[in-house]
Amino acid sequence: MSTRRRPAVTPARPRVAVVGANFAGLRVAQSLGDGFEVTVFDPAPWFEWLPNIHELVSGTRRPVDLRLSRRRLIERAGHAFVQEEVTRIEPRKRRLTTASGLQHAFDYCVVAVGGRNETYGVPGADRHALPFRSVEDGEAIRRRLAALARRKGPQSVVVVGGGFTGVEALGEILRRYRTRRGLSVHLVEAAPTLMHGVAPRIDALVRGHCAALDVQLHTGSPVAAVTATGLRLRSGRRIKSGLTLWTGGVSAPPLLHRSGLAPRPRQWAPVDSSLRSRRSRRVFVIGDAAALPRPVRKQAFHALEMAECAADNLRRAVAGRPLRTFRPSRTPLLVAFGDLDTFLVAGRSVLASPALAVGKEAVYQVTMAQIDPPLDVPALGQLASRVGGTALRLAPRRR
Repeated sequence: MSTRRRPAVTPARPRVAVVGANFAGLRVAQSLGDGFEVTVFDPAPWFEWLPNIHELVSGTRRPVDLRLSRRRLIERAGHAFVQEEVTRIEPRKRRLTTASGLQHAFDYCVVAVGGRNETYGVPGADRHALPFRSVEDGEAIRRRLAALARRKGPQSVVVVGGGFTGVEALGEILRRYRTRRGLSVHLVEAAPTLMHGVAPRIDALVRGHCAALDVQLHTGSPVAAVTATGLRLRSGRRIKSGLTLWTGGVSAPPLLHRSGLAPRPRQWAPVDSSLRSRRSRRVFVIGDAAALPRPVRKQAFHALEMAECAADNLRRAVAGRPLRTFRPSRTPLLVAFGDLDTFLVAGRSVLASPALAVGKEAVYQVTMAQIDPPLDVPALGQLASRVGGTALRLAPRRR
């Protein structure tokens, strides 16, 4: 008696929900092939190249140069994009909920939600200081700064925060307005030096560039309050301001604690060495949101590295193989100071030269092309647009 052979049953593709679609979330989605059913969630339509948003302040970079369509990139990778905010993740039930009430089931979840602006409870900071965390923020600052510069008489601008963002924002203000007479610029930093704990030499280099300009650097000066017309330091000193920029910090979004991935509000989600959440074996946390066993700086290149590791570990988890350890590379940092200087930071060493701006531009152009390979008409158009303004950005201004 002959028997009919049953056709092989193809197992369903593992469902992966990716929450957040900037560097880490987008890269992990692009790294997962058609062996996974991937759905990416983010409330905003644009991927944004945040390492260069400071150049919006001077107008040497345009919003279109720093944005890519998330839907186009994700759908080109063969996955689905849902433009909604995720309000809750329930790891045990393997589902998430969006702001509209949509519930989505998953087998694995990758959380890459980044951070949010942190004002540390300083009175008036949320109301009177402009945040600097997005392309929209950078454009708002450019418009407000241009309007302030057109006013007659003395005017002043205050940058709160002397880390990467604050130093680069100061440099762009000086690129555009250092010859505008009567416009004074203040940078306020709670730590005793600029970029404290990174590279002491940068503090001296920035001070040297600012010595002959109408710039005052207030280090070791925590802010006590911000008003519509200025701010008060804890020392009691008051600084007038027609425009205050807040670059003073970042904290974890409420979603992490609300979903049980972080122990307390405003804390990052603890992960093990494989980037798996310590609260759930079905959740990986990458990018700024992850609290690593050995912390790394919250930089784009680390987010991209984490995404590659998480994608590999998802494949390993599905195959029942051991997960690999995330090992960050020791990539040097490039910090721009307008057209006055660029700093290459390798460990505690600093190399400074305006010519290093070419290197920072190359990182931007190459990585954007990797994120959006010029394989179709939209991608080619974006590439041409980005490359077109390179000469303008690299050319030093006449003194």
